[in-house]
Amino acid sequence: MREVFDRNGYLYVPDAVDFKSLYCSPPVDKEGQRITGIERHFLRQKTEFNSVEPQVNGSLARYNHPFYKATHYSLMKQIEGILSMDLLPTYYYDRFYYEGQKLGRHTDRPSCEISATVQISTNRDQAWPIWFELPDQTENSVSMKNGDMVLYRGCEREHWREPLTGKNSYHHQIFFHYVNAQGPYVHYAYDRGVG
Repeated sequence: MREVFDRNGYLYVPDAVDFKSLYCSPPVDKEGQRITGIERHFLRQKTEFNSVEPQVNGSLARYNHPFYKATHYSLMKQIEGILSMDLLPTYYYDRFYYEGQKLGRHTDRPSCEISATVQISTNRDQAWPIWFELPDQTENSVSMKNGDMVLYRGCEREHWREPLTGKNSYHHQIFFHYVNAQGPYVHYAYDRGVG
């Protein structure tokens, strides 16, 4: 599997996690309206909220939500086994996408050297592909189902999603980020070295 990851810059891993244990319905406010923006969780139970999520405006994203902390560490061990690589954790981030939203084509910051995107839930009947640019500049997509994971080199491989279709549709994805413990971004471990 490491050979495929090194060659393409990403690796599809079906049925990687127990998605039912990570399920969360799309959050709503007291009036039943979808909550959008970015919620950041820090040590000592400190939480900040901004009504605008800068990468996908109108979505809801949560930085280091406590519910996913244990998975961040257990998944790291699983990925180390798959890639035969020692990792250190940086951060994790989950996002609820809604109808019409897309993820623009981009690469990630150094804290995302080795990344895993995991599909948790959706109300769509069809898969919503994630796209990657390969090292030879060709493009390829991966269609996931709940519980599937794609490992990718977040700082190297451009990745994106086309607009989400389907009336009142949603899609919940969690991104778990790590750095190679022997790599050039090791000082970003635990999401340090930012700025």
